[in-house]
Amino acid sequence: MDEQKLIFFDLDGTLVDGFEYIYQHLWEYFRVEKEQTREVMKKYLRGEISYAAWVENDVRLLREAGATKATILKAIGLLTPMTGAAETLRRLKGHGYRVFVVSGGIDLVVETVFPKHQELFDDVFINRYIFDESGNIEKAVPTKYDMEHKATCIKDMAKKYGVGLKDCVFVGDNFNDVDAALVAGVSIAFNAKSSELVEAATYHVASSDLRHILQYIRL
Repeated sequence: MDEQKLIFFDLDGTLVDGFEYIYQHLWEYFRVEKEQTREVMKKYLRGEISYAAWVENDVRLLREAGATKATILKAIGLLTPMTGAAETLRRLKGHGYRVFVVSGGIDLVVETVFPKHQELFDDVFINRYIFDESGNIEKAVPTKYDMEHKATCIKDMAKKYGVGLKDCVFVGDNFNDVDAALVAGVSIAFNAKSSELVEAATYHVASSDLRHILQYIRL
């Protein structure tokens, strides 16, 4: 590529449709008590526990609810790519963009919803679930790039590929995308669920068709 351009996508609610957050979807599917999850999230947001501890609690609750790799995949199978997602990603790749996913979601979602993910994404920064031979959840390897650290991911990749932040694009939909939106040269609040993100982003696309972001991206 003569000119490096980087674009970063949130996953849940941005590239994948049918839910707001994957954990919310799984809690409902496996009938986990919502208050069990809310209290730990509050502790993380107050700085009382680490992100890794938050993710480990999610794994524990899923394990206790009887979730296995097979049943998690069944739950994820109810989800679909956002309208126009594959076409948008291929157009961006065709115009020289390196495409990244930066998400606090689960690797199985990318692998299931986008079977050709290796052709679409240059890298995926996400929580990774480890299963034993019987499909039981052993542990999760937490991403280092969720919440405010999505912005760190953009900075790290910009440095790695020798790209200015002004040539980085970020697309997200919720409050945990605000810091990334403020760092990227161009940021798009796509079908946003957060007024804070709409305010922070360069553009707001009030649509559930991902192709509508292309008008705001230099191709």
